[in-house]
Amino acid sequence: MRLSLTDRTAPRSGSPRSPRRWELWSLRPAAVAYFLLAEGLVVVVAVLLVVRSDSPSAADWLRFGALAAAVTVHLVVTRRAEESRRNASPGPHIDLTSVWTFAAAVALPAGPAVLVVLWVRVLIQPIARRQPFRYVFSSASILCSTLLAWGVVRLSPAPLGGGGSVLADLGLALTLAVAALLYWFVQVVTIAFALRTVTPHSRLTEFLGSREDNVLEVATLGAGAVLGALVTTHWVGPLLLVGPIVLIGSLLGRAAERREHLERLLREERKLHQRLAEDAHTDHRTGLLNAAGFADRAGRLVERCRLDGRPVTVLAIDLDHFKRINDTWGHPAGNAVLTEVGRVLRERLRPGDVAGREGGEEFVVVLADTPLARGAVIAERLREELAALRVRTTDKHRNTVTLLGRGLSRQGGRPDARAISASIGVAVVPDHGDSLAAAQHSADAALYRAKESGRNRVQVAEGDVASRQVPAPRQVRPRTSRSA
Repeated sequence: MRLSLTDRTAPRSGSPRSPRRWELWSLRPAAVAYFLLAEGLVVVVAVLLVVRSDSPSAADWLRFGALAAAVTVHLVVTRRAEESRRNASPGPHIDLTSVWTFAAAVALPAGPAVLVVLWVRVLIQPIARRQPFRYVFSSASILCSTLLAWGVVRLSPAPLGGGGSVLADLGLALTLAVAALLYWFVQVVTIAFALRTVTPHSRLTEFLGSREDNVLEVATLGAGAVLGALVTTHWVGPLLLVGPIVLIGSLLGRAAERREHLERLLREERKLHQRLAEDAHTDHRTGLLNAAGFADRAGRLVERCRLDGRPVTVLAIDLDHFKRINDTWGHPAGNAVLTEVGRVLRERLRPGDVAGREGGEEFVVVLADTPLARGAVIAERLREELAALRVRTTDKHRNTVTLLGRGLSRQGGRPDARAISASIGVAVVPDHGDSLAAAQHSADAALYRAKESGRNRVQVAEGDVASRQVPAPRQVRPRTSRSA
């Protein structure tokens, strides 16, 4: 049985008892019209069949009682397992109640068969916990398929009790197969069309279920056909079959719980693997990529831009006199400066750019789709911001000290030290090489020339008309960072 009608609309506020507040009216007009028309048609057909069919005999009511009792035991005992299966099902849900409804279509007159379907729906509602309009439409779909299967069996010349010949038995098997196929097809079509009406952009293949779901449905309908044929001569058939059905339902529920548990473990493992992969490629001091992570990501970025014919600018950044910071104020002060430099690079670069720490006080930045002139401007902005840093930290003796960027104006009478600046070399792919390694080598060479020219400046790699020193630093406002 397919109960896959999903509600993707927001419920309306107000009392659900008021017809004007029903969630049905929040759907698209086409969906509302389809639901009401289909449900009304099923009700009319059901009433006509019940009225025009022969009155049930005492034996029919006995069979009905056995089926109703079996349904009750099945759904009461397996309620928890069925809830687990429904919660774990991402798409169409296949339960085992088709055994009883299809058996009723085969063995009972129209009136008792309708009552079996309604009784199944009454028992399934607390388990499914669906909105009223979904519950009603699903019930109408199941009732429609049951009545069509009932009609196929009644119109067939093959006797249910068997004709005592091979041809008669084969005719009965063919009739039950056609009835089961029609039972399955009607529910698939009605539910899938309802979902497509509610959500027009969805695909019908999403609602056909997996291969395992459909195999289970075939097995369930097969068991229902056998039970229906058995009930026509032995009314205790449902009572004999309810035990195996309950056992199968419990096993399926446990399997769904184990599958959900395994899927949860796999999700956690994937998250852990992703986190470990990120940690393996991240420099924890600066939050930038480490050397291995930078080489991998930047290499792929450069190759992609090269194939697309787009330029890539490479910046080689080195902090000036960084060893002097460690020697004078201690490694905690140096670490605080590195952390602040990493923050500046993370915040000022674009999402598509790549920045990494090569080691010590050396950093490399790859600017995607950036020509040399634009890369030089970005490098100068980074240099200015690094030269405007104000990092509060501790010295060797745990005294508070504030390290200033060399681009700040002198502030006499304060124990602050103007010690932070960076020299930057700029190169571009493909002008300075067709690979990241070649462009990085050119940027490093430009970086050394910047240091030889006085440090705290940007130098463009040779081999291009833009090769020059960027003007000397200008005074800027300080930025403050507090670090222990």
